[in-house]
Amino acid sequence: MAEPTPPAAPRIDEAEADRLYAETLAAARRAGRVAADVERAAAGAAHPAWQSAAASCRRAEASLRTAAQAIPEVPPDVPADPRRAILIGALSIDRARRAAFWADTPLTLTRLELDLLVALAERPGEVVTKEELLRRVWGYAGRARTRTVDSHASRLRRTLYDAGAAGTTIVNVWGIGYRLAVAEDGDAA
Repeated sequence: MAEPTPPAAPRIDEAEADRLYAETLAAARRAGRVAADVERAAAGAAHPAWQSAAASCRRAEASLRTAAQAIPEVPPDVPADPRRAILIGALSIDRARRAAFWADTPLTLTRLELDLLVALAERPGEVVTKEELLRRVWGYAGRARTRTVDSHASRLRRTLYDAGAAGTTIVNVWGIGYRLAVAEDGDAA
């Protein structure tokens, strides 16, 4: 008698994985805010339980951040869907496989660098505000004063340059945001 086959695991697509990733990061930020509140309360309290509660909140925040990083990306055997691909000059991005290429050479990008590149490549030549990038790529809800976008844009710019995309760059539009400028036919910009 043949053994019954286990039911297939539910298929999680890219959009669902991205949603879960963003929600997990948002939960980590909420846990961080709660931890800060508990730490403030613990600073004025003599009872050791407050310090224990604050430490537990920080552990919860760290666990949620670790969980967000552990969320798997779309498997590499997923067939490419032309609607999920972005092609701009020699730059190509396969959103389903979460991979980017310059002239068929794979770019080594972190998850956030790829998300930043996708956000900019969906509107090539247009300025995307830092607030929109923070909301879309990092899941920030309000106006945040952070250099996160700047540092990731700098690393992304360097990665593109190292891959031979000297004319393609992430342009900082001072005080507003960033735009993706892709040189035509490999010409330097």
